[in-house]
Amino acid sequence: MERVDITDLEIILPEHRGYNIKYWVFADKEKLVKYNSRVSPDADVMEMLAAEILKLLGIETVNVTLGQNTNQKLIKVLKLDNGNCAVIDSFLTDKADVTINLLYNEWVQVKTSDVQINISSCFYKMFSIFSSLNSITSEDLEGMKRDYIRMVFGDCLIGNEDRRLKNIEAIFNERTFSYRLAPSFDNALAFNAYDVSAKKGIDNKEENYEINFNEVYCYIGNQAFAVSEIITYIINHYYNEVTDIIDSLNNTQDIDIVFLLKDYLEELPSDKVEYIFEYLRQVRDYTNTKVRENFVK
Repeated sequence: MERVDITDLEIILPEHRGYNIKYWVFADKEKLVKYNSRVSPDADVMEMLAAEILKLLGIETVNVTLGQNTNQKLIKVLKLDNGNCAVIDSFLTDKADVTINLLYNEWVQVKTSDVQINISSCFYKMFSIFSSLNSITSEDLEGMKRDYIRMVFGDCLIGNEDRRLKNIEAIFNERTFSYRLAPSFDNALAFNAYDVSAKKGIDNKEENYEINFNEVYCYIGNQAFAVSEIITYIINHYYNEVTDIIDSLNNTQDIDIVFLLKDYLEELPSDKVEYIFEYLRQVRDYTNTKVRENFVK
């Protein structure tokens, strides 16, 4: 896959949040350069693949391209294995836009015996956080609720296990005094970005990577739930908000997934590509099963 050479782009601002080394540069617009870490050596590729899939399904997300820094001195200073990185467009599209980080809201874990009740409580807590934004209108609040439901549903479809409060931001426009939810970003942990081919058995031989999307967890606020439980809840309670996503998912045939993934074969281990293919098939089939259970008599 082609990579953009970012070697000569001037660093305008470091970005300290998170674990990966990253900083802001300016090309035609502000962009975040995010390098891979040793525990997630293909995070840049997963970031781009996740963005492609989310766009295919009609879920708002950031634009991502693959980058390469050839400055060996900088690579050594940053203690990187190589100069591979993701180059991510800023989601601030207006000079009057400012971000509001939601990380510092208090979050108490909900632990009843009914998982669906726990999910409902967490959605309510997130909506309460949105409603606490200063002078937010009912229209903006409803828009943020809808976009958050779609974001969480998208996380389930790509197996993103890192959508906690630190990766959710509100955008306030100081000219129009309006709020909106930032698009889906920081999807490097989609489809388990830790290298599948590095998993070893007790005899140090490669394990067969068994596919079971029910073992994947996604977040609502700061609380994790099984993907299957979240999908069930959203279809039961917020089906109208995700109908178009489900339609797009159903229109994505196996051959479409193969065509999408073929470009990533040179960047990802073959067993990782097989895992992603099977995950997408399983999550699509599970979603369709739940829709039939609820709406097909």
